[in-house]
Amino acid sequence: MQRYVVLCTVYYCCWIALLPSGNSLPTSKTSSRPRIPIIQYHDDWVCVNKPSGITVHRGNGTPKHTSVLASEVKRQLARKVFPVHRLDHRTSGAMIFAFNSEMAGILHDVAIRQGQKQYIALVRGEWNNNENGESILVDKPLVVKGVTKDAVTKFTLLGTTKGITKTTDDRCSLLLCEPLTGRTHQIRRHAYAIGHPIIGESQHGDNAFNRWWRKNRSLSRLALHSWKISFMLDGKQNECIAPLPPKLKQVLENLPLWEESLEIEPQLVLDHVDKVDGTFGRNYNRRR
Repeated sequence: MQRYVVLCTVYYCCWIALLPSGNSLPTSKTSSRPRIPIIQYHDDWVCVNKPSGITVHRGNGTPKHTSVLASEVKRQLARKVFPVHRLDHRTSGAMIFAFNSEMAGILHDVAIRQGQKQYIALVRGEWNNNENGESILVDKPLVVKGVTKDAVTKFTLLGTTKGITKTTDDRCSLLLCEPLTGRTHQIRRHAYAIGHPIIGESQHGDNAFNRWWRKNRSLSRLALHSWKISFMLDGKQNECIAPLPPKLKQVLENLPLWEESLEIEPQLVLDHVDKVDGTFGRNYNRRR
């Protein structure tokens, strides 16, 4: 028995010696996955803060081993989830999942079709359409899968670099965008149509301008964030606000338009939110 203990000790010491200097025991792939921030957790639905650079659910063109948001939320909450709506791969922000198909249908109707959705977008150029806090409506039909459909987006100016910056590449504006219809890439296409493409947009934007912002402003993503979803459910008003991702917030804080933007929308300074204590798994109702 004593000989066995000695051999085990020797083997363990040899194994520890093989580890890279300064490292502890290896971290499993599962534990190294970043959490998806939980904004609100309810009996039948959850709202998360989707990171930029992840697809909502797996499609025909999604590589087999690529992580998708629906799978990550399911694993994290230990509950089956149903996406109520979609956000583009490079768009971050408030994203609602239901815990059953019936609630997914209800939420799609009250939150997505009837509710109010607001986005934050950093766009190219100095805004000349109105003053801070004032809005314009862009009513421009869009072609979706070969069919022309009505599309209306409300843009409200939060702040602009008008008269502040010296170079053309630095000129930009921060907008609050409210899609009043739900067409594919609607905000991105309408922003481009009025001469203010969203920074980081490749399909409806300026690649040379985007490269300048990646190099000089460290903005390597699409500057579009799903900011707020407001809706009525069972007679109660719900408001899901997704704080700005830290890296995007840092870029905006370093722009001369930031302070004036806070006067219109002071909640832009909201800190990171993650309801860790709301992750109760499939036994949520029984625990209550």
